[in-house]
Amino acid sequence: MSDELAIPQPKRRNTKERIIDEAEKLAAIHGIEHLKLQDVADRIGIKLPSVYAHFSGREDILTAMAARINRTYSQLYHGRSGETAKDTLRRGAQDLLDILGGKPAYFRLILRDLSVPIGYDPQNRRFSPNNSHSISQELKDLNRRTDQLLSRTNTDSPRKQLTGEDFVVMVHGMLLTELSWTDTQPPNEENVKIIDLESSKTRLNDLLDRLLD
Repeated sequence: MSDELAIPQPKRRNTKERIIDEAEKLAAIHGIEHLKLQDVADRIGIKLPSVYAHFSGREDILTAMAARINRTYSQLYHGRSGETAKDTLRRGAQDLLDILGGKPAYFRLILRDLSVPIGYDPQNRRFSPNNSHSISQELKDLNRRTDQLLSRTNTDSPRKQLTGEDFVVMVHGMLLTELSWTDTQPPNEENVKIIDLESSKTRLNDLLDRLLD
């Protein structure tokens, strides 16, 4: 037996995760409504029935994609050692821009859901407020975290104190609009959707200055 340590090989993603991965890439290019399961299968190199072995249809894949978005939300606005509350809020908003800009399918799916008052899919109601206010637990927790952070910021200002919901509505709403307007270029030579975020970062920082300073 060799004394050398074996180098761990990268774990191969299972077919179900690869289906979601490719659906995200295709939705980033063509949009949610033009997402076709046959195209997903072709990109992976599997037959269409293999897609249906893992998902009941397109909406089922979109539900899995929405779960990824919610997991992303659960990672935002957590303070780090030595970081002020304002720093955490700024970093969380900037991280969200990077995430949504890096995965355009995410903001497309959120905007699609928001296009219908109670959510595009009443079985899931992924991101849209509705009569029962049954938004995801991840969004509720995100509002709570931002509210706690804002309560720790300077309250000497004569302006009305922002709530977490205020912050999320203004910042996240701005980013959804910003990205939909900035998304004007075709995919690159590798057929990957890339959005230039430099101007978006400037506008986001301007908004954060107004809200937090």
